[in-house]
Amino acid sequence: MNNSAVPYWLAFAVVLAALYGGFKWYQVEQSRSAGDALLMVDLPPLEEFELTTQAGKPFRSRAMRGKVWVVSFFFSTCPGSCSRLNANIKYLSSLPEIKDATWVSITVDPVADTQAVLAAKAKELNADPERWLFCRSDDFDYIKRIAHDMLKVGGVSYKGHNDFAVVVGKDGSIAGYFNAISTQQSEKGVKLIEKCLAAPWSDPSQSAGRAEQASEEGNMPGAAPLPAEAA
Repeated sequence: MNNSAVPYWLAFAVVLAALYGGFKWYQVEQSRSAGDALLMVDLPPLEEFELTTQAGKPFRSRAMRGKVWVVSFFFSTCPGSCSRLNANIKYLSSLPEIKDATWVSITVDPVADTQAVLAAKAKELNADPERWLFCRSDDFDYIKRIAHDMLKVGGVSYKGHNDFAVVVGKDGSIAGYFNAISTQQSEKGVKLIEKCLAAPWSDPSQSAGRAEQASEEGNMPGAAPLPAEAA
């Protein structure tokens, strides 16, 4: 290929990637607007982010690789649907068929919802601290970016959110969305979570480590020589 044509091909590839991402985002928005019971998506792995839990410990999205987790947004003084949302999450988190999923509730009111307030909310809901985390950040703009740019769920403003739950698969990519205050949609959400839990997964970092170790062992003194190339 002529070197002078390379920039044009790169630009074309960037445009195609942007169009694909835009189309997927359009599908998400249209399906949520229409109130679809369950939206299955095919998005790339999430950009990494970090929050603080009700126990004051860091929540790192990267550390969730290999696990299935479900994210929603709320705030402790919500006069609207948050009570129903949290009550339903409490019920869903108790189901034995999805007991290995982790639930992550992120506050959209970082001023009022301090670590102590989130800890009190977790205690009020009798949330399992290993399986249902209440997270926050002092930076609301960061929370909004997580919702809109990373989780693609949208609808988040200061003390404002929708009731969608985001299901994240073992590979760190979004598997789908469901309305977490709807009984019908939640039933389908459970099926999606079950599917994600049953999906096989191998840690790429461990595979790379094993390959590197095998390479080092192959070059150790006394190791079997590598076969010579055929003439």
